[in-house]
Amino acid sequence: MKEPGAFLRAAIENQGEQAARLLADTEPVAAAANRLQGVRRLFIAGTGTSYHGAMVGEHLFRAAGYEAWAVPAFEFSQYPPALRPGDGLIVLSHRGTKRFSMGALQHVSGLADRWIAITGQGSPLTGAGVVQTVPQERSSVHTVSHVGALVRLAQLATHASPDLHSAWAEAMEGLPARVQSVLEDSRDPIAAQAEQIRFDRGTFFIGGGPATATALEGALKLREASFVFAEGHEVEAVLHGPLISIDAADRAVMIAEPGPSLARTQDVAAGLSAIGVPFAAVGSAAAALDAAGWTFATPPLPEPLAPILNVIPLQWLAYFVSRRRGVDADLFRADNPSYAAAHARYEL
Repeated sequence: MKEPGAFLRAAIENQGEQAARLLADTEPVAAAANRLQGVRRLFIAGTGTSYHGAMVGEHLFRAAGYEAWAVPAFEFSQYPPALRPGDGLIVLSHRGTKRFSMGALQHVSGLADRWIAITGQGSPLTGAGVVQTVPQERSSVHTVSHVGALVRLAQLATHASPDLHSAWAEAMEGLPARVQSVLEDSRDPIAAQAEQIRFDRGTFFIGGGPATATALEGALKLREASFVFAEGHEVEAVLHGPLISIDAADRAVMIAEPGPSLARTQDVAAGLSAIGVPFAAVGSAAAALDAAGWTFATPPLPEPLAPILNVIPLQWLAYFVSRRRGVDADLFRADNPSYAAAHARYEL
């Protein structure tokens, strides 16, 4: 009999191996990167976790010199921008079947070949412009496919910019080892931290810059896997209203990286401390948040690459909270008739 959440745990544990495989698989990336020649404005679209990947992609491609914009696939498909010569599109879709992600691709049919689809193995998307990531996950709580998509985005950005390729060469080469070390080093400490999550209170994930996507993804994973209340916030936005709804019975997780958002992250941390909210800090600058009750320092990387590592402890948190709560994260509540009925009312 399958242990609850076994598929999720296996996917999390497989991320170091998959990162190494993807980084060695450069031919499809080089071919796809050629499709971005002449692109000046680049849209990156996805839904849910894939949109969080697009947000990271925005920072990766800005580092490569592009005017890059992350857009939810629904918005791009239903309320599309006026496309101009020199525009391009990257769509992220784990399964390659999501309605509005496919709609985004259809919207750019007039862009010739200036589009790329990043999708999982076994996806119905095939052919020129398609870059595959990892085998399809058996858990609906996507983890390895997200990290795989981030690795592919980083490969594409560095292939598209020789200067960035040179500047990030060591960081890219060392990614698999760093992923594996974070997987192993964070597992047991995060299992202990999972004991602190209260099922009747909120958990708030907060980050700025590229870490905004990590905060949103951390909240989404906790909700998907454990069915508890969690929110993700951009570091400045949380100060403009949401902070006053957080109290000392809640918990927070701060994502801290060196860069323009660190000072504001410290401001938010000081505010949480004044309220009495216990919080943990994750990231290569976690130690810079003095009031954190617990920190996990990830290996330093260029800030746009850091989400590849910083999301891993948050994936572990989602898994261990689901086990503590006694729910099966792999089922996405399909075993509950009410939620099964809800799923039947709409098409993804």
